[in-house]
Amino acid sequence: MSYQITFQELKQKVGIDDVAYSLGYRLNRRAGVGRYIELVLPDGNGGKLDTIVISHPREKERQRYFQRNSGHRGDVVDFVGEHLGQFNKFGRNQWEVITKVLADFASMPVMDYESRRYSNPLGAVSQTFNPKRYVAEPTNRNVDFVKGMFADRGITEDTVSLFSNHISVVRDEKYKGNMPMIGFPYREPGFEKDLLGYELRGDRGYKGKAAGTNSTTAMWVAGIPSALNNPAMVQEVYFAESAYDAMAFYQANKARIDLAHSAFVSLGGTFSNGQVNGVMRHFRMADAVDCFDNDLAGRIYGMRMAALVDGKDISIIQKGNELLVQMDKTEIRMPVEEACLKELSKNVALSGRTVSWKPPAAYKDWNDVVMEMPAEALKLKTKFQRDEHLAHIREEMRERKARHRGFRM
Repeated sequence: MSYQITFQELKQKVGIDDVAYSLGYRLNRRAGVGRYIELVLPDGNGGKLDTIVISHPREKERQRYFQRNSGHRGDVVDFVGEHLGQFNKFGRNQWEVITKVLADFASMPVMDYESRRYSNPLGAVSQTFNPKRYVAEPTNRNVDFVKGMFADRGITEDTVSLFSNHISVVRDEKYKGNMPMIGFPYREPGFEKDLLGYELRGDRGYKGKAAGTNSTTAMWVAGIPSALNNPAMVQEVYFAESAYDAMAFYQANKARIDLAHSAFVSLGGTFSNGQVNGVMRHFRMADAVDCFDNDLAGRIYGMRMAALVDGKDISIIQKGNELLVQMDKTEIRMPVEEACLKELSKNVALSGRTVSWKPPAAYKDWNDVVMEMPAEALKLKTKFQRDEHLAHIREEMRERKARHRGFRM
């Protein structure tokens, strides 16, 4: 069953104040409580990071805000859009992500678009990826934008240059006001001319996929031409959860990677059997390298990949603090904190064609490694403290970049 939810319905249930309070804003009673209210985002030291004024505080649908720091104004949809990176939601475009955020606040059911291969934002009519909807340009035509986006993620100009043939700057023609986004093209291995979608990254922490992107059998595959043009020569396929992670993995380990015999793959935050099987059939002589995140999902991905590469069925079910793993007619119980490919290999015979190359234990993913952000540093009291911390680190990175010579593509 699908659910058709409109922004108008959501705005009747969710106010700007509801979202702001969840982000750490607090009411400034000294400013008065009437037709307008003022909400302040404290910095934890007696100061404030931001101030917004909200009109019609008792009528959610009519609420509008004005941000004193930036002059931005709008309704709850605009406010969520400004803070999109602070919610753990994903989608193929920013409107889908905003819908998911607001639906959570409204306690309204919304279908999981990512689990449906081809569904539109309302879930009513199937659609496939339409490449004419997206205007794509090479990175060297958008140097400043590309420089800023990748510098914010700790990815160097040399790394961007190496992967630039597999990166586009994309604009969604359906939304004329949309800003450019970094687009990582999705294709099925061996069918390089058939574009089947994009993994997207944009301003304000936006991440998602282009509408209709095939995340079942297509993925982002990158490497130097001599390797990709000779798939039988590829000896290692490095799998990551995002293109940013794959690029960061290379950057952190390039001294130990043989580019002439390597391919880099992003599954785009999901894990499909068709993606793994397809890419490993294409690079038939290669081993699969698990570079997925250190969290539970990433460790489960590694175990699932090993089973697929060996042609075996696997079932993984979490029961409380344990994982129940069934594979090769063997049932294994693993404590959640210990579950990983290495633990699986202790209990069942594996071919060894899948190996793990995880981020160091202190880091969640490879992008955090190149940004020098261990997980412990992010365990802060509130979301705005975490974002302030990240912004400070990124600003330092930009300053370091500015000291070096101009960005080259």
